[in-house]
Amino acid sequence: MRALRLIVATGLALLAGAVAAPAARADSGYAAISGAGSTWSQVAIDAWRADVRANGLVVNYAGTGSTDGRQQYIQHTVDFAASEIPFENPPEPGQPAEVPDRPYAYLPIVAGGTSFMYHLTVAGQMVRNLRLDGATLSKIFTGAITRWSDPAIAANNPGVTLPDEAIVPVIRSDGSGASAQFSRYMSRQFPAIWCPFEQENLGVPQGQCGLTSFYPTFGNAKAQSGSNGVANYVSASYGEGAIGYVEYAYAKRVNYPVVSLLNAAGYYAQPSASNVAVALTKAVINPSDLTQNLDGVYTNPDPRTYPMSSYSYFIVPTSTASPFTTDKGRSLSTFVNYFLCAGQKKAAVLGYSPLPANLVQAGFDQVARIPGAVASPSFSSCDNPALQILQTAPQPDPCAKQGAPAGCGTSASASTGATGAAQGPSSHTSGGRASGSSAGAGPVAGGATGATGALPPGGGTAAPTLPVGGSARPAVGGGGASLPLTGTGTDPTSTTGDAVDAADAAPPTVPSARPASGQAVALSVLAAVALLLAVGGPPFLVRHLRNRQGEPR
Repeated sequence: MRALRLIVATGLALLAGAVAAPAARADSGYAAISGAGSTWSQVAIDAWRADVRANGLVVNYAGTGSTDGRQQYIQHTVDFAASEIPFENPPEPGQPAEVPDRPYAYLPIVAGGTSFMYHLTVAGQMVRNLRLDGATLSKIFTGAITRWSDPAIAANNPGVTLPDEAIVPVIRSDGSGASAQFSRYMSRQFPAIWCPFEQENLGVPQGQCGLTSFYPTFGNAKAQSGSNGVANYVSASYGEGAIGYVEYAYAKRVNYPVVSLLNAAGYYAQPSASNVAVALTKAVINPSDLTQNLDGVYTNPDPRTYPMSSYSYFIVPTSTASPFTTDKGRSLSTFVNYFLCAGQKKAAVLGYSPLPANLVQAGFDQVARIPGAVASPSFSSCDNPALQILQTAPQPDPCAKQGAPAGCGTSASASTGATGAAQGPSSHTSGGRASGSSAGAGPVAGGATGATGALPPGGGTAAPTLPVGGSARPAVGGGGASLPLTGTGTDPTSTTGDAVDAADAAPPTVPSARPASGQAVALSVLAAVALLLAVGGPPFLVRHLRNRQGEPR
């Protein structure tokens, strides 16, 4: 009887679960949404998608490159797109004009540094403290500097002997926001280096020097598809001597070093969360089309800045033109409200930077334009660790200053280790892959897939900087439930270490947003019936079988 009771109880419990699970998914209250585009921001988007999916909000996303994402928006095949640059009209030479026939808005989603991941060993040890100024970096990626022993590289790295081997620049083969961000930086900061190269290789007329999404192949360069393709090439066993541009998240995921880039204050800086967030306090939102102007970011005089900092956009619909609906608007706005606040706490551990206050406000303003949008939270309840970044970001290590003597700081800094804000201690394993923990390198946590190996597929007015805890922002948009914007992590006002990076301790908690309904009652009744059957069913069945066989009761 005990065995029979256990079998029946288990069967009934499984039956109840099978009935309840589909009911819960069907009653989540959120319409599924889909997007495509940027691989630069994909690691963050994938982590946030995993956070909200547990609550019934399904966000499908394909990292196909910024250019493809914009094309898919134009073709009405996705609800939203992600890109580092806006629609191009007029287009780049040789490319079609990008003119969507459904209205849209640009919405900041996550900040980060375009980093330069490299693979360089000396005496069997991986170099992890490479420093470069912008002009030298530009010459490497235009073919003017071709060997690691070049005097310009040596001048940036006093006391460090680099090998006399060929440099292998690794570029993107597809249209990408990363290519656009890097080329825009060079065109604004080093036009004498970039413009002749662009004109020669892309046929750009004189006087029209600017960014390109399609980086031209040159010299010893290797073209790879997607940020994952670049990162995988550099980190491969055959990648010795390679250097490629990727969003910092991709280098961080495989624990590979990135270049410390000289900023306007004369410090070599890593693309850490706080360095990027401080730099982007000088980002300007162009009032005519809401695109980004990063000229002030490149020249930000604060010593805590990483100069090649930028942010990625969502391109969101502002009408219900197919395939968008107001139900999808509720889902999309809920997702955006989540990642503009609590989701930003995960940015640093993923290799990004949380958006500072000026960009969060810009995001809230655009959420209100999405059909069916739920209200954005007030600033006082927005759990974003970068809203007071200018007060909390640490100062750079004195050894990161240009001209600091060789051997400044610890003895490790004179060889392959790093100093202070430049990079963490050297580590090495067989096959050239680094291991251990270092500043600016570490495993991914909280939602992103995998930690090592292959990765998943001018002008304007500055936006206002709003303090934390200020007046509540008025509610905007339509009604409806939204995911509570709560999270966990270290107090961002901590004075120990990097205030933003310290907020990485745990992924945010996203409570369920399923609307109240009769589902809970139905499930309770079902559970009660199952319990009664589990207790009373077996004796009844035994008694019934005995009666049929003529046995006494």
